Amino acid sequence: MSTMGTQLRRVAFAALLFSLASLTRLVAETFVSTDGTVYEGSIDYANEREVTIKTSDGGYATTAIADLESESAFTVQRWMEANPDLSGVYTVWDTKPSVVRSRTAVTPPQLAAPGFKGLVSLHVILDETGKVSRAAVSKSTHDDLEEAAIDAMRKWSFKPAQVAGKNVKAHIAISFKFEA
Repeated sequence: MSTMGTQLRRVAFAALLFSLASLTRLVAETFVSTDGTVYEGSIDYANEREVTIKTSDGGYATTAIADLESESAFTVQRWMEANPDLSGVYTVWDTKPSVVRSRTAVTPPQLAAPGFKGLVSLHVILDETGKVSRAAVSKSTHDDLEEAAIDAMRKWSFKPAQVAGKNVKAHIAISFKFEA
């Protein structure tokens, strides 16, 4: 084997390791506030004022970007530039989003036994037009209900949230109850 080929493989391997390390940092970060509070996890969504972090224990924490140490605030800014679809998402509005059209989630046939009950809670991101752009399960009593809840949620539409008279992306929580 040639020395040149071995060196190229080593360089490629080092580049791959560096890329994986960078990806890991973007997925699991440590964010520190100026009061010393530490948030371990990954950014779920953000706007120019605040960031919501999905914590490593599965919960969520929202904090003002102005309250983060400079390195953590810089990480949030980089993330927002790389994730425009999840940037500019608000949880507090002047006008809250309101349902225009909804659909009921259908209990999957394999779970339709008499007396069956279940619940799926979703974190939902609405775009500036009120359309569901993302729906993710936050809690579920049964894995087989999750797809039915997400499918139903994608058929909903809303009058958009507004901040300062402008339509904005919004984060809301919706729960679906299943009964047979």
